Amino acid sequence: MAIDCEDQELLEGFLAETTELLEKLDDDLVTLEKSPEDAELMNRIFRSIHTVKGASSFLGFDLLVKVTHKTEDVLNRLRKGELTLNPEIMDVILEAVDLVKTLVSDIKGGDIVERELDATIAKLIPYLSESATEATVLAPVFASLQEEQPKGGGAGQAAQAAPPQLSPPAPKLKEPPAQKAPAAKGEELADNSTVRVDVKRLDDLMNQVGELVLERNRMIQLHSDYQFGLDPAGFSDDFGKLSKRLNFVTSELQMQVLKMRMLPVEKVFKKFPRIVRNLARDLGKEVDLQIIGEETELDRSVVDEIGDPLIHLIRNALDHGLETPDERLAAGKSRNGTVVLAAAHEGNQIVISIKDNGRGIDPDRVSRKALEKGLITEEQLATMGSREVLDLLFLPGFSTKEQATDLSGRGVGMDVVRTNIRKLNGIIEIKNDLGHGSEFILKLPLTLAIIQSLLVEVEREVYSIPLASVIETMRVNQDEFHLIGGQEVLKLRDSVLPLLRLQRVFSCAETGADRRTCYVVIVGVAEKRVGLVVTRLLGQQEVAIKSLGKFLANLPGIGGSTIMGDGRVALIVDPMGLVGGGEAAGVRKSA
Repeated sequence: MAIDCEDQELLEGFLAETTELLEKLDDDLVTLEKSPEDAELMNRIFRSIHTVKGASSFLGFDLLVKVTHKTEDVLNRLRKGELTLNPEIMDVILEAVDLVKTLVSDIKGGDIVERELDATIAKLIPYLSESATEATVLAPVFASLQEEQPKGGGAGQAAQAAPPQLSPPAPKLKEPPAQKAPAAKGEELADNSTVRVDVKRLDDLMNQVGELVLERNRMIQLHSDYQFGLDPAGFSDDFGKLSKRLNFVTSELQMQVLKMRMLPVEKVFKKFPRIVRNLARDLGKEVDLQIIGEETELDRSVVDEIGDPLIHLIRNALDHGLETPDERLAAGKSRNGTVVLAAAHEGNQIVISIKDNGRGIDPDRVSRKALEKGLITEEQLATMGSREVLDLLFLPGFSTKEQATDLSGRGVGMDVVRTNIRKLNGIIEIKNDLGHGSEFILKLPLTLAIIQSLLVEVEREVYSIPLASVIETMRVNQDEFHLIGGQEVLKLRDSVLPLLRLQRVFSCAETGADRRTCYVVIVGVAEKRVGLVVTRLLGQQEVAIKSLGKFLANLPGIGGSTIMGDGRVALIVDPMGLVGGGEAAGVRKSA
């Protein structure tokens, strides 16, 4: 049976409201654990669970009602001062909230299954308002029921144990909607197919469209006047003013449209207080997480990709970076370690950093481990500067852990970070202060649709290089190039920079001009750096990325095209295809 329109609207409203409440709940609960005296925060958490329970009851989602009802009772006792909040009680409440998220994900996916509730409810019962004797008796009963009950029968047992509801029976949805199955990640409840937009942004967009209409009318009038013999000098002056005005209005309109796709990075950051709390308890460490710049906005496509890299970097900071309280005291530090997660805009990039005040990274230990695991040779190590040694952390299979644990030691974490950042044409930098901590800095483009680019000329062909990947440019004499193992390189400060001649990569026809000097554009993707050898630098320009179509979609080193002001097509260089190409796509060695 299909759901009628009224029920469908109710369901969509329930999912939207519940998802919003649950997204904030983890952060609120972790904050409450640190400030249990905050009555306003306690009341907000209680109201959130109460709202989810009430809406679930109205729509007939019995499993949700059972879990939220018991959770609400425990929160109510905490609110009244009948219970004192401690880590053990918070563990149980967070487990119950996780179960609520799972049940909501089931409803969202249109696949309502009978999940085991007994184990979680049994943990809540000792903290409910029953007498201590009753709670002591009921807890083992629930535990035994869980052992005896076959899988899938949890809902029936929980229904018998749960107290009868006093509210009138509610209309029930006869059949869940047929929707796409939910994502595997438990934290991600939000639906990424829609965007909630501030009405003010819509008003601003409408105003700019109105301005664009006025300029269009002015252009039509100007064209008409010109056809009927307008003085050419007057036309030139008016057309110049119109061009400037159109440029301004188009830029503003573009910015307003981009803002429509923008989301605060808080969407990703808000799950980290919970993750840090759990990791710190598992590791026996005391950690303060400081979050800065959570209001910083970036494109939703970037938001969707940075969650996993940040989880791995924060996990590494806690597991590898921060010491135990005893170790910190012995080193003259405070018992509590600090992890700072910060976001900020720098030009057309967003910069996210994860900084800890732990032991830092020992370069000697990193190089020793890389040699032991056969990831590099002694000869390769001898040519490496300090930055290249730290970049070994990103090699697949690298780990400084002697034994693999549930948290780390398998050599996949930093490789995941590199892969995700490469997909976004981002850059990773490491700052290290041995004995005092380390900092991982991610530089990401604000959006993937319209980019700032550096226009370069390669033997009279024009190419566009995304500015987010450009670290610096320099004019050099080709006598400074050296050949190592068939690869052209340039000595740059404390590192050896591999070079790529774009003229050879893209098979551009040589003009025959004898050039002693050329330009090197140093680009970075994740931790890799490569110098692109070009003929000339033409300047910086904002470009819209256009697809090359399915037949030309997989050209190595090309990420799309753009149309120049004179109507010519310029190809956009794909830094990941070139820089990552040292391993994946095959960087072509210059002879």
